[in-house]
Amino acid sequence: MTLTRITGRLSRWWLVLSLTVGALGGLAYAMARDAVYAADAYVVVSGVDPVQAAHFATAYARIAGHPGLLTTDQAEQDALSVAASPDAPLVRLTSEAPTGSEAAERANSAAAALIRYANTHATDTRVRLASFAEALAPSRPSSPIPLVSMAAGGCAAALVTGLVRLAGPFARREPAAVLRGAHA
Repeated sequence: MTLTRITGRLSRWWLVLSLTVGALGGLAYAMARDAVYAADAYVVVSGVDPVQAAHFATAYARIAGHPGLLTTDQAEQDALSVAASPDAPLVRLTSEAPTGSEAAERANSAAAALIRYANTHATDTRVRLASFAEALAPSRPSSPIPLVSMAAGGCAAALVTGLVRLAGPFARREPAAVLRGAHA
């Protein structure tokens, strides 16, 4: 086979080949990466009207991210994310860990620490926090998701291959038409 025939076939099948190679790369990534489990615990704010309670939930979600407030372990702090519902007095604490039971334990521990912290300041704020829902150990990991990794790998490979084709030496460049006569 000559180089011309090989490049001709590659130029016809570049999209299929790049999608296939990218999808296989994404699948390999998903299989090689360690599983991560995420568990959510919910805390509710009570003691004031619902609008003020939602504002307090937002405030507690913001201060919960401060180092040392809910946990002294840096790894646990990095694996914890806290968010408040915009229209309800709820705070969600999400913890990630290598196992589902560890993720649930960390989320419940962080929720208990936030409740303790808020309730020690209840005389100043006139609000109390209580557990709304404890975290349960998830049965499946939250990441990596093989199908999503395959799709991302395929799309990334197709994008890179398309850009290389546009800028590379194999790009077919048609000469610009020269206008002559009355149309010029």
